[in-house]
Amino acid sequence: MKRKETVLVIPDLQIPFEHKDALNFILAVEESYEPTRVVCIGDEVDMHALSDYDSDPDGWSAGTEMRKALKHLRPWYYHFPEVEAVISNHTARPFRRAYKYGIPSHFLKDYSEFMEAPEGWSWEDHVIIDGVRYEHGHNLGGGYGKTVATRVAQKNGRSTVFGHFHANAGIHYVSTPEALMFGFNVGCLIDWKSYAFNYAKGAKERPILGCGVVTRGVPTFVPMLLNKKGRWVGELVG
Repeated sequence: MKRKETVLVIPDLQIPFEHKDALNFILAVEESYEPTRVVCIGDEVDMHALSDYDSDPDGWSAGTEMRKALKHLRPWYYHFPEVEAVISNHTARPFRRAYKYGIPSHFLKDYSEFMEAPEGWSWEDHVIIDGVRYEHGHNLGGGYGKTVATRVAQKNGRSTVFGHFHANAGIHYVSTPEALMFGFNVGCLIDWKSYAFNYAKGAKERPILGCGVVTRGVPTFVPMLLNKKGRWVGELVG
């Protein structure tokens, strides 16, 4: 298969709880790697107030959170007018709530409508580019690091890029008699100190910030290095 694309993979942002330097970091990666296509690996917005789990009673209402998210999304739309996004658990929260309470789909907006996205944004269950599959990862079940990465490649029968698992990032290869495949967790770009992530405050592992680039089918993890104040150092490394 002739592979020709350079794909920039925007990781979990969970807006409006994204890292303050997330957009500037991604723009630096875009300038460095000059992608031909952009994939958003899901969880563009957090929807904390619509979670099936307990939400912070002192946090924003669902309406306030969404208004803030839309404001934060606008510069992303400006800089990235054409993006292939994959469906994920956080952005699907309104639809799960509607299903739970018996609200027919006729009464619901689709992804592009409720996120006020430009025409160049689209949402699919997964995307395949140059033989590599891109999906969010929320249906992969439990596991950690290499276990999840190799399992998803083996189950899909092809190299797979995913997100969802914030405390994991990196590339793991698996070889079969027929092919060499990889599983690639692109990390996230969340502000883990925000109240939306209080559920993980006691965890020993911290989110790994960064993003992914796949050039002609070859993956690269680009870490986002922070200074002592928790801000991006302002340059790419490696």
